[in-house]
Amino acid sequence: MIKMTHTTIQIMQQVAEDANAAFNNDDYQGAVECYRKALHLCDSLPVDTAFNKDRFEAIVYSGLSAAFGRQGKHMDSFAAANKALVLFDQIDQLDAMETGRYLTAQVNQGIALATLGCLPAALDALHKAKEFFNHKGLDPNKNKQWLDMVEGNIEAINKQIKKHQK
Repeated sequence: MIKMTHTTIQIMQQVAEDANAAFNNDDYQGAVECYRKALHLCDSLPVDTAFNKDRFEAIVYSGLSAAFGRQGKHMDSFAAANKALVLFDQIDQLDAMETGRYLTAQVNQGIALATLGCLPAALDALHKAKEFFNHKGLDPNKNKQWLDMVEGNIEAINKQIKKHQK
């Protein structure tokens, strides 16, 4: 049983890597299919398995959220981002990769909310991403493109809010 569980974990991790590769090659549907398969495999692990399912699932849901967002499936993106964020919140210390995936999920949540017309909540999500970024002491110079994207989204949402108020 232990060998079978170990094999399942290896396959699960490979499928998640395949999902990331598909995403990076703009194959968002392929990424969604692989992320879902990785989550299904993770669910099949026995409860007592010595593997941090929360960390794995948080990372996978973050990627799934991004893939849905790129397909214009904003409700699915929002749901996956929420699952990722709930799981990340259960982890005491995030490593650098997990921090990046947390920020991805937070921004995906904001973008999905904005697209779905929930503008104040979208602003909250994007501001939370910026606060988390600053709290982690990440280098703004190395992350200029990311910060510019978040700021651009915040500006666009503020303009929409002002337009609706008139």
